[in-house]
Amino acid sequence: MKKTNYMTKAQKEDLLIEWNIYSTSQQEPILKEFQKHHNGDYTQNDFLEFLRKKLEIDGYWKKVGIS
Repeated sequence: MKKTNYMTKAQKEDLLIEWNIYSTSQQEPILKEFQKHHNGDYTQNDFLEFLRKKLEIDGYWKKVGIS
């Protein structure tokens, strides 16, 4: 069973805001990398955890108080 770190609603919302700042051309290689590792077998939380690590957002959350 995969270990997933719990994200609060505020963290998920912030992560999706950050993701949407990226242009399509910036998102595509990240999506391809995710799909390569998950091969169609994943949940939304798997994707959010991947983005959390890829965008290295934990430090920002700590700084703004949503960690």
